[in-house]
Amino acid sequence: MKTLRNKIALTLLLAICSAVSACADTYFVFKGTIGNYPIVMGFSATLTCATGDYYYVSQGKNKKIKLEGQMDLESEEDNVWHFDEEINGKWNGMFRLKWDRSTDAYRNKYVEGMYVNAKGKRYPVRLTRVDMTANPDHI
Repeated sequence: MKTLRNKIALTLLLAICSAVSACADTYFVFKGTIGNYPIVMGFSATLTCATGDYYYVSQGKNKKIKLEGQMDLESEEDNVWHFDEEINGKWNGMFRLKWDRSTDAYRNKYVEGMYVNAKGKRYPVRLTRVDMTANPDHI
C-alpha cells in the first residue's frame, strides 16, 4: 500500500512540475565537475521542480544535455534533488544532488552529489554557482 501511495504522490508531483516548469522563477548556473570532467549546468527552479541542461566543457555549449528534476520530498535529508538526464529522447542517467534552494546567496552557492550513468557507473558531482552578472558568458 505504501508503494502505491508513493507512486501516486510521485505522479502528482511530476504533473505539478510539468505544469509549473514554464513559470520557473529563477535561473541558476553552476560550474564544476562530474568526476574529473568539467561541466557547466544551468536550470530554472521553483520551490520543488527544475528543468535545465548541462554540457561538458570539452564538448562545448552546442552539446547540451536536457535535465528534468524535482526535490525529493521523501528523503531523510533536506534539500535533495533528483535530475533525470535525457539524450535524443532516451534516459541516459541521473543526478542526486544536495542543494539549498533558499534565497540566501551563500547557502545556495554550492551543489554536491552523485551522477549515475545508464550503465550504473557512479561519479561524484561538485558544482559552484556562477555569478551571471560578473560572468554572462558561462551559460
